[in-house]
Amino acid sequence: MQLGRKIRDLRLRRGLTVQQLAEATGLSKGFVSQVENGRTSPSLATLYDLAKSLETSVAYLVVEEDQVPYVVRRAERPNMSVNGNASRVEVMSAQPRRNLELLHCELPPGVSMSDKRHFHHGEEVVLCVEGRVSLACGEHVVLLDAGDSCHFDGRVPHSLENAGDTTARLFIALTPASFEPLMRSRGEGTNGHTVDTAVLDTIG
Repeated sequence: MQLGRKIRDLRLRRGLTVQQLAEATGLSKGFVSQVENGRTSPSLATLYDLAKSLETSVAYLVVEEDQVPYVVRRAERPNMSVNGNASRVEVMSAQPRRNLELLHCELPPGVSMSDKRHFHHGEEVVLCVEGRVSLACGEHVVLLDAGDSCHFDGRVPHSLENAGDTTARLFIALTPASFEPLMRSRGEGTNGHTVDTAVLDTIG
């Protein structure tokens, strides 16, 4: 979708007239119409004003790639065990990777994601869906029961361990993606592989 079409589409979805958008941005009605029709190119400052009024980002307005949703079918999720133990990790986000990564993990009782704490640039969110897990993050240790989540800075060394008597199931969101790229760098691009967690400690 071209820039002008994106702006017009967002304006209509926000229920704004050309006049209202012009007033919100301090631009003339004629100029907004010309932008929407592709007859003129706005400056970066003008793009910022338009994006702010349309409740979006400049990046969305200027990126030309096709914004088609990426579907990962359940049977097609790349999966691996960690360090040869009975744990299982499935990559649920788009491949090739994008900025956000989503993992589905299963940890049997007493099993950890890694024998050492690891770290990476960016942020991480852990959501416990079933069972109980212990999250060590820096000097802090928190217990997460089913339904609990924790958001933290991925640069802080951290580790996850099943702290219950049953298999724990959790989702982990990472930004930027850092787990699946490691699998690819080790040539582990298909299902059923084992990842040596000693390498995980070097992420970041």
